[in-house]
Amino acid sequence: MRVQQLTTGPLLSAPASRVSPLPTVIPLFHAAWVFGLGIVLAHFVWLRPSIVLVALLPLALLCGLAGFRAERIRWIALAALWCLLGAWCAEMEPQPAKSQQILTLSDGLLRTVEGTVVDAAPLRTERQENVDEADGENRTQRIDLRVASVEIVDDSEDRQAPVDGNIRLTVRWPEGAADQVLAPFTCGERVRTVVRLFPPEEYRDPGAWSRRDYLLGQGITTTASVDLDRVERLGSASAPPLHCRIAAWQRRLSARLLALPAEMRGLPSALRLSDDDAVMLAAMTTGDRTFLTHGLRAGFERTGSFHMLVVSGLHLAIVAGCIFWIARRVRLPRVPATLVTIASSFGYAVFTGFATPVQRSLWMVTVYLLSRLLYRERSPLNAIGLAALCLLVASPRSVFDSSFQMTLLAVVSIAGIAAPLLERTVHPYLAATRDLRTVAIDVKLEPRLAQFRVVLRMIAQRLQRAASRRIGWEIFPWTVRFGLRCVELLVVSCVVEMAMTLPMAIYFHCITVFALPVNIFVLPLLAVLMPAALLTLVLLMLWSVAAVVPAAIAALFLHVGIGLVRLFGSFSLGDFRIPAPLLWQSLIFCVLLAAAMALARSGRWLRRVAWGALALAAFVAVAPRPIDRPKGAFLVEAIDVGQGDSLLLIAPDGKTMLVDGGGFGGGPRQGPQDFDIGEEVVSPALWARGIRHLDVVALSHAHSDHMGGLPAVLRNFHPSELWVGNNPPVAAYEALLDEAKQLGVMVRPLRAGEARHFGNTDVRVLAPLPDYVPGPDPANNDSLVLQVAYGKTSLLLEGDAEAPVERAMLAEPDLQSTLLKVGHHGSVSSTSPDFLTRVAPQWAVISCGLHNRYGHPREEVLSELQSAKVRTYSTDMEGARCFALDGTRADAVPCD
Repeated sequence: MRVQQLTTGPLLSAPASRVSPLPTVIPLFHAAWVFGLGIVLAHFVWLRPSIVLVALLPLALLCGLAGFRAERIRWIALAALWCLLGAWCAEMEPQPAKSQQILTLSDGLLRTVEGTVVDAAPLRTERQENVDEADGENRTQRIDLRVASVEIVDDSEDRQAPVDGNIRLTVRWPEGAADQVLAPFTCGERVRTVVRLFPPEEYRDPGAWSRRDYLLGQGITTTASVDLDRVERLGSASAPPLHCRIAAWQRRLSARLLALPAEMRGLPSALRLSDDDAVMLAAMTTGDRTFLTHGLRAGFERTGSFHMLVVSGLHLAIVAGCIFWIARRVRLPRVPATLVTIASSFGYAVFTGFATPVQRSLWMVTVYLLSRLLYRERSPLNAIGLAALCLLVASPRSVFDSSFQMTLLAVVSIAGIAAPLLERTVHPYLAATRDLRTVAIDVKLEPRLAQFRVVLRMIAQRLQRAASRRIGWEIFPWTVRFGLRCVELLVVSCVVEMAMTLPMAIYFHCITVFALPVNIFVLPLLAVLMPAALLTLVLLMLWSVAAVVPAAIAALFLHVGIGLVRLFGSFSLGDFRIPAPLLWQSLIFCVLLAAAMALARSGRWLRRVAWGALALAAFVAVAPRPIDRPKGAFLVEAIDVGQGDSLLLIAPDGKTMLVDGGGFGGGPRQGPQDFDIGEEVVSPALWARGIRHLDVVALSHAHSDHMGGLPAVLRNFHPSELWVGNNPPVAAYEALLDEAKQLGVMVRPLRAGEARHFGNTDVRVLAPLPDYVPGPDPANNDSLVLQVAYGKTSLLLEGDAEAPVERAMLAEPDLQSTLLKVGHHGSVSSTSPDFLTRVAPQWAVISCGLHNRYGHPREEVLSELQSAKVRTYSTDMEGARCFALDGTRADAVPCD
């Protein structure tokens, strides 16, 4: 008999009566991880491909010789062969390359660019809030341009020169453009525009995500922003490329789905799609996440169920399972059913954008379905190994991709740990519930299973006498099977959640407490929701009126899922933000996970040890790690947040303080409003040092380039105190104070003349003055100015204080400081000569953004610092900068 095993993809079958030993039935699985090990080796140690290729031949001969003469140690030669093959494939893979022509021309000068749109996102409307300017709406469209020619200007001529490469344009639409007859740009359209090209910029902080590498992986060399009135449309290509036609089809279907709520207004609310519901369904069925805002994603991200909202490998597996089930129900033979399923899955993957996780799931589904045709007894781990090998051979670099690692880890933990545990526990009892009235089966089973059937039979007979025959012999066994399936789902979910702790900690710095209960309910809901949503899409193409019926079913299950997410997401302790584990923690996790896989196929007591090994692996991945800091010194790190301020202070005794959290202050790096610099830049910089909790957060003043990232910092690090100066009660500042109070953070207003202790350092407040009255809007002179002293060394944090505040501080004694955080990003409004003379710093650091629109730091300020012989660093040129003050002197130190 065969017992089905639950997986994230199609159901895998294996004999229930026997579990083969791990080392003998999964050679391809072992080959895959050793192959991956070779890729990792090549990443850190350069190996000449020609030498590796020459070494493969004698190693292959050695493997053949070992197979005949030394079978017990042949695995050593085979492992070396696969490892070397992985290294050779890694060295031979082409690396993403920038277009050097376009990169040379990305100098910020106005240039005329002509090209063809190869990808166009829908027109997007964003609400601008919490910025210095008035609130309003910003309409933009992101288009990727295949460049044909770029204007080149030199001393002799001005001409359009042919150039090869891609650029990403952000087109800004004017106010009221939505009411005019202005169609968004489409794929295949030819355009001409005048723009300033800049290389993709990034925040150069340890642990920060690299936007430059991300765009380079998509073939984008440079970026630019342009107003719509500076873009000239030259017409469309006569025959748009295939990918453009697929993208247009996807957008049309997405638009029809987004318009569906208007046709369902007469239905009850539980069966009616709202506009937000339609956005979610579009994201999970067509892959169009354009309108999936941060507010819609937040609850799903908080509960670890964001995979529900995107087209992922799980969605493709459900689609493939539905198609295969339908094909078998209409009595298609095995081979045509398999081919139809593979072809349909491939078509759906292409339609949704052919994202990398979907490609990997497509490979695994294909390998599994083909293995059903070739072999009667299938090893899930062997199929996974074959799929992983194919993926790694095609793209060795994917071994470092987080989605690949998480997908592979999930299916390996199911097939290698959950399935063997269930085969010896739940699955035999599940099989024993079949054909209860056939007594002859009992004698062929183990005593415990035979007894279980006898007990069930006795209960069924009593239910038959008390109620009816159907309740006793149909509904009761079904209820028992349903309960056992729930236990099966619980086991699989527990195993996957514990196995995913390492990648969750490394890539998302998050441990979600409620991921397990949410996913236990969400996964079965998704198995019904996805077929209903896909049927809705099909009917929207054929007869939109009929699409209302499956849409109502999808709405019902979607509302149940959203309700569960909101319920569990409302708990304040729903998730914990943690630093990434160290290398030794990751290695121990892998060893314990391998041990759990080996023990899961052993006897009863060793299976319990497997659970212990898995739990210990999860604990090791999230165990606290020491803060990375110099011993016996006061560390100051100027975090690169672009045109803004954010400084991390770590006292010699380990106390931590963050002064400001960055934000959007202007310049090319000013991104979309749903980009949270506190979450994406500042928090990773703190986690990179192993910080879980901040003792103090200080806000210099309420401008967005200092305050914008602090809400996320408060949520992620739960500081004990929030230090503030005297700021006007604008909405964003009041919201920050409310957030602090909700999190239990003590808000401490400070004024000049006060003193505080920060660990074993002394903090003196120099501004604002006690009688200072702020204006109605935030201003630079609202700044909270702090001097932090350790021994004979000190740090002066000036915020954005300008000349009037500097003149007032000249009356303060002991103003001399070893390190100066230059005021107002190096503007001429700060760092006056008299003030600089009194402070007399040895070191100075300026926090500002590259190519910012204010021209910071100003040449005059840099000249004054140079004349005063102050060694000066700037984050726009240097990235994050770190300084160590040991009490007697200060030195610049590496940040990583």
